[in-house]
Amino acid sequence: MKINILINKEPVMLEADPEMPLLWFIRDKANLKGTKFGCGKALCGACSLYVDGVLVRSCSFPVKMADGKKVTTIEGLSED
Repeated sequence: MKINILINKEPVMLEADPEMPLLWFIRDKANLKGTKFGCGKALCGACSLYVDGVLVRSCSFPVKMADGKKVTTIEGLSED
C-alpha cells in the first residue's frame, strides 16, 4: 500500500505494509532515527510522536492510521 504522510513538514510517499508499526516506517522507510524503540508494548514512551497533534506510541500504531496525516517526530520539534 502507498502511504502518504507529512513528516516534519516534508511529504513522504512510500510503499509499506499497512499493518507495519509507524515506528518502523519512520525509522526504516523514512530513515529518521530519532524516534526510539523501547518496550514494544506502548508502555515506556520511547517511541512517542505526534500524529495530527495527538501524542501516540508509534510502536503499536499501524502506519495505515497515519496515512494522509501530519506526523511530528523528535527531529521536527526544533529547527536547531
